[in-house]
Order: sequence, then structure tokens, then C-alpha cells
Amino acid sequence: MAVLSVALVSTLRNVWEGEASLVVLRTLDGETGIMPGHSPLMGMLADGPILIRPVQGDDMRAYIHEGFVTVDSDRVILLAETVELASEIDVRQAEDELAAAREQGTETEVRKAEGRLQVAVGPRH
Repeated sequence: MAVLSVALVSTLRNVWEGEASLVVLRTLDGETGIMPGHSPLMGMLADGPILIRPVQGDDMRAYIHEGFVTVDSDRVILLAETVELASEIDVRQAEDELAAAREQGTETEVRKAEGRLQVAVGPRH
């Protein structure tokens, strides 16, 4: 079975490295899903959620604040300004930030606050 070798790195730390079957991220051109055999890619990451589906273990969800992605020969490197893992986002604080953004913020601030909250609470079924 073909797998991706993935490295998720922020400017402050090496966040995660391992094998995955899927990476879903948002570039400036839109949402992209990367699976083994993906064509080479280099792009700028937009602020937004990211999903990494490890070969073993649970899905990893995070919120990325700007960065770059490269894909080549089943190697995915994600370099972000900052990365917030779902477990690191305080749900109550994220809800407060969303309320404040809806009240006084720009559309961009609202989208960021919604994205962080979505990552923190996980998918809804």
C-alpha cells in the first residue's frame, strides 16, 4: 500500500511527522486533497483547517496560519507560521472570539474564528 510521508512544521516546532493516507488542506487556490501518487505541487497555504489521516491512529486536525506546502514523490511538507492542534484550542475561548468577530470583526476574522472553532470541536455527524 502506497503512503504519504508527511511533515507538519511551524516556525516554533516540529508538530507532526509520519505516514498518512490522506492530507486535506487549503491553499490560496482552494481546498486540496492529497493522496499517494499526487502530482508535484508547491503552493501557499491559506489560514484554515487541515486534516491528516495517519496510516495508524486517529485523524489529526489542526488550524494553520499561513505557510507553504510542497508535494513531491509522496512526500508532503507543510511549513506554517503557526499551527494549532485541535487539542490545543480552548473551545470556550474560540466561541468568545467568534462572537466578538461576528459583532465587530471583518469577514476574514469571522472565517478564521469559525475555522478554529470547527477544528476544536471536530466533525459533526
